[in-house]
Amino acid sequence: MGQLVWGSYPVAAKRAIAEVPKFSLLLVATLAAMGIGVWMMYRDGARSWRQVVRFLGHEKALWGLAIFVVLRSVTNILAIDFTRATWVQLIYLLTPFLVAILGSWFFGEQTPRYTYRALMLSTLGAALVLVADWRDVLGGFSTRDLLGLGLALGSMLALAFYYQMIRRSSRNRASNGMILFQQSMAMVGTYLVLTVVTGEDWGRWLALSANGWGYVLWVVIGVFILGNLWQIAAISGASPALITSLMPLRLLSAISLGWLILGERLTTVWQWLGAGLVLVTVSGYLWLQGRDSFRTAL
Repeated sequence: MGQLVWGSYPVAAKRAIAEVPKFSLLLVATLAAMGIGVWMMYRDGARSWRQVVRFLGHEKALWGLAIFVVLRSVTNILAIDFTRATWVQLIYLLTPFLVAILGSWFFGEQTPRYTYRALMLSTLGAALVLVADWRDVLGGFSTRDLLGLGLALGSMLALAFYYQMIRRSSRNRASNGMILFQQSMAMVGTYLVLTVVTGEDWGRWLALSANGWGYVLWVVIGVFILGNLWQIAAISGASPALITSLMPLRLLSAISLGWLILGERLTTVWQWLGAGLVLVTVSGYLWLQGRDSFRTAL
């Protein structure tokens, strides 16, 4: 459920920002996520607020983490605004490969088996999905699409660094709740500045249609609250390898909902084959890494 809900985020967000300003939407949704972070801190054995402030002031890795999560969130919503939600989710599905490669390049980690072969297959599948007519490769892309895909790639890079940083923050006794609370604070401040600087019209919230409210609540309650809670519950009840192997469900969610809500359809057999290639390759890669990690632990 957590993977399916987060897979719906690009579609729901794209439909919601058709009626409300994008940074104001994220500001409201992130305030809700901050509440989840506070609840998790108290659930995990809360410290006093003075201890929390002191810890956050001294934990430099957490602030490095905040930089990447802010970059990721801003480029994420901009990419969704510029191009197809399905394409954005497709690009994000390649994140595990980039995480592995960055770990090898910058953090001295061993590159997992099959990484480059799986990346090549997934990139081929993504190309098949993105290009509808191979006789005119660029004909199906507008300038906005190309900008959106570039932003999605930048967002994927920021997310990959975020995963590397969060692993190192966790080693320094920063609880999941504290990480979520701290990064929510960083994002709230960023969105507040962006909504003011860009002159967003908050009056559009007063003119929301009934469907618009539905998609806004989908983002705020469905994704940022329930999606986070379901992921927390999943992590506490199943192995990380199993959870990550289900990550391709996000693309299935984005494809089906993008078709129904936004009319973003895969129109050729090659596009469907490409989507299937990405799903099978990413699922198999993540499953094999989880199996190898389990054997290493034994």
